[in-house]
Amino acid sequence: MSARGLWLAVAALGALASCDIPAPPPEPEPVVPQPMRMFDNPSPNTVVRRANSDIAREFLDLSFALENGRRLKSMTRFEGPIAIKFAGSAPSYAERDLERLIARLRTEARIDIRRVPAEEPANIVVEAVAPSQMAQVAPSAACFVVPNATGWEDFRRNKRSIRTDWAQITERSSVAIFLPNNVPPQEIRDCLHEEIAQALGPLNDLFQLRDSIFNDDNFNLVLQPFDMLVLRIYYSPALRNGMTRAQVSERLPALLAKFNPAGSGLASDARPRTGRDWIRQIEIALGRSGSTQRRINAATRAIEIADTRGYSDQRIGFSFLARARVSTQSNPEQAALDYATAYSIFYTLFGADDIHTAQTAVQMAWLALSAGAVDDALVFINGSIPAARRGQDAIMLFNLLALKAQAESWRGNTARAKELRAEALSWGKYGLLSDRDLSRRMGQIAQLAPPPSEPES
Repeated sequence: MSARGLWLAVAALGALASCDIPAPPPEPEPVVPQPMRMFDNPSPNTVVRRANSDIAREFLDLSFALENGRRLKSMTRFEGPIAIKFAGSAPSYAERDLERLIARLRTEARIDIRRVPAEEPANIVVEAVAPSQMAQVAPSAACFVVPNATGWEDFRRNKRSIRTDWAQITERSSVAIFLPNNVPPQEIRDCLHEEIAQALGPLNDLFQLRDSIFNDDNFNLVLQPFDMLVLRIYYSPALRNGMTRAQVSERLPALLAKFNPAGSGLASDARPRTGRDWIRQIEIALGRSGSTQRRINAATRAIEIADTRGYSDQRIGFSFLARARVSTQSNPEQAALDYATAYSIFYTLFGADDIHTAQTAVQMAWLALSAGAVDDALVFINGSIPAARRGQDAIMLFNLLALKAQAESWRGNTARAKELRAEALSWGKYGLLSDRDLSRRMGQIAQLAPPPSEPES
């Protein structure tokens, strides 16, 4: 394939990964409507095969600071049974995802939580709000959680009061979660997992965590075994409201030995804490404001900081991935190198069957198909589909299955290609919702160059 063809493929591919879809053909092929698929709950599992000493440190860092770096003097949580509800009516798929999350919290984290009808009082209220309203108070947040609020109007009246300041509360009694009212089912599900986890437990995020939703890199979309272990410890009778970091630290070894015996005999692999300067550069790079060049410069600076600080884990790969996403349109050559570098880092660290590797495998498969390297594309795709299913990422699954359908079509496996497209579209309904958006994406993939024909003898 020519260099120009490679870079054009990267440009289209970067748009696919970022959901910034370029203009489709004038009349994209309509998709055949498919029923929406949803994920079942995974088998209960709170085993975390990492050293308990490392988990203890991470628990403390999560529980005694806010995302902005402010320190918390003491831990807070709900006491007694916890009631949660949607404010008003909710789509059936949102209700189903909330019920599944509650079942997991009860089974895996052993938290006494239940859903109540909208007309009953609740400790946690989930309310859908217009994105324009949310942007006025939290312009960079997809969804967010606040204490001592019973709903959007209550929050708006008191948003500058100390009562909505997490650092000022001594016990959790009422919390409100706000999410946008016009997003696909998967985004609602993601918000439910992340914000309910923070409403219940730790308020901080740690970029050094590979296996947690308490991480703003958005690789893990649903609560992981690590997260359930953290929440189970958080609601252990051995802990209580008002305990200091030192007091909690004293109790963690026994709690971890009891709840995670698999980590008792493992050697420490403590990762360096993430500096605020690296976080700031990532926020600029992936933010919605600022020029493209400023965002590229920020991503480059994040790579430099990660290298200097020894972030030899997913953070260095994420830094390259961030620069690839930002520079796809303006510098596709650099984007191609950065996607490949990120894939190599994740593959080396975690292997093919991992959600981090799968994030970049989509791009690598696209590139391979654009070059007519069908077999290579299928290696990337087949290695990543299990991770996408396990990670419950319907958008990634849609992309992988749609690309695989194209590859099988080129191989002449028409029936298999049709079957894969139908499955891709059913996951796309959950991840993207709009048939028009699905049609546009399918049209993009259909426009990839077919594999070169064999030369005539």
